[in-house]
Amino acid sequence: MTSENDLALAAGPPSAADRYRRASRWARVRMHPAGPVGIMFSGLLLGCIVMALLFPSDFVFLASANLKLILRTVPNYGMIALGVGILLVAGEYDLSVGAVYVVTPFAMATAYTQGWPLPLAIALAFAIAAGIGLLNGLITLGFGIPSFITTLGMLFIVRTSAPFIVGYARSVNFTSPPWLKDTLTGSLGPVPMPFVWFLVLALVAYAFLNRHRTGNHVFAVGGDPKAARFAGINVFRTKLVAFMLCSVFATIAGIFSVVRLNTAMTNPQLFIELFAIAICVIGGLSLSGGRGSVAGIVLGACVLQLVQDVIILSRLPGFYLDMFVGIMIVLGVVINQVVRRKF
Repeated sequence: MTSENDLALAAGPPSAADRYRRASRWARVRMHPAGPVGIMFSGLLLGCIVMALLFPSDFVFLASANLKLILRTVPNYGMIALGVGILLVAGEYDLSVGAVYVVTPFAMATAYTQGWPLPLAIALAFAIAAGIGLLNGLITLGFGIPSFITTLGMLFIVRTSAPFIVGYARSVNFTSPPWLKDTLTGSLGPVPMPFVWFLVLALVAYAFLNRHRTGNHVFAVGGDPKAARFAGINVFRTKLVAFMLCSVFATIAGIFSVVRLNTAMTNPQLFIELFAIAICVIGGLSLSGGRGSVAGIVLGACVLQLVQDVIILSRLPGFYLDMFVGIMIVLGVVINQVVRRKF
């Protein structure tokens, strides 16, 4: 008689789906793209709470003002990371989001101060963002250039374009209507509105990636473009949409910043695109594409802000954050490779 082991050997090695079904609950958590960062976030949060209880006067983590500050600052990089994450899942990069984050709200503020209706000024910002994303995609995909190179060049082009357009102005005062400021930067009870909007945008990104056909195509073209093409997926169009969405999310984050500060500036925001990529890597997204989750991006943004808060409360030098980001990028890539090989 043939044993079960003989049948298993005859059937060949188990597939990734079979290994996942047979794995324990803890193993499934670790296999999920957001699993490692979820464990990291839980441990970090628990450690902060314990330290705050042991040293309430020195480590004021649980103070309401500190908690509100954390929730208010998480979206700064988190909103940009949502768009960068969609593009990373598609297997591409965008280093120009830092410039888009600055320049498109600057165009909105300039148009508004010159008498444009606010909705039209906002539409202008999104039109410029979509145009930049479209151009990035057309150059990258049309000429077969690595997106790293294309968007690095676009970073400098976009960053230096605003002063030429508006007569070398470096800043523009932007006094938004009270309803807009309250809606974007106010509070919903104890929760700051920027964090509420961040969660709303995260739900939109989740619905796009996990509940929409184009989102499913994004995973497919990022995982294996050739197989996706053979399956009838338009790889060119799918990646083009991802490029445009990446710039749009950066513009949304920039508009929140301008409304909060009442000023639009063309001064470059250093490393903002790298922090956005770091959040995605910490959140479990694969730099080679095809793997990731919106939950991982949200948790990655929270982890980054928690670490920054710990550094501030502990009165440590600021370069510790950069060191942490560098370490986590390397560890994130290593973890992604281990998971990809094992499962």
